[in-house]
Amino acid sequence: MRLPTSLSICALAAMVSGCRGGDPLDADTAMALLRERNMEAVKFTFNTTPPRPTDDARVVQAYARLIDAHVIECTATEALGKICQPGPAGEALSLVGTTELQLNAGRWVPSTITNISRSGGGNAVAEVHMSFEPSPLYRDFENSFDDIQSLGGKPGVENARNGKTVHATYQRSEDGWHLASVD
Repeated sequence: MRLPTSLSICALAAMVSGCRGGDPLDADTAMALLRERNMEAVKFTFNTTPPRPTDDARVVQAYARLIDAHVIECTATEALGKICQPGPAGEALSLVGTTELQLNAGRWVPSTITNISRSGGGNAVAEVHMSFEPSPLYRDFENSFDDIQSLGGKPGVENARNGKTVHATYQRSEDGWHLASVD
């Protein structure tokens, strides 16, 4: 019986690990590389013009709560009527043109890796469940912002509460694994 050579053992290990050598991508490494990347922000916009008192009561009350808390300040203008802008407590809001305010409601953070598929050539793809991490302003006024989003028929951030699944692509190089992209 012939003993395997060290070269054939290395070749077999490289084929089994799905890379050009080195360790296969494990869930801990994949998660650490994802956490290092600044993930996509969850933003939404809403109208700078508050609703009329005869509009949807929930939305009228939502604007009133934001005004009372100094998140937005509204002033009357001759040309455009009542217009709101970020107030002293609304530092996370920004104006988008003259008709919309934008809120960074939070960001996506990786929570669980559900699968890692390894392919030849030092590549791997991980299926990752992402969770929504709300910004402090959104967390404090979540109901108000969600009610305002409902006015325009927009889903708001409530869809983010269930999370989402993304695919992260990794590449192996001489110095280890690197996150190539997140789709």
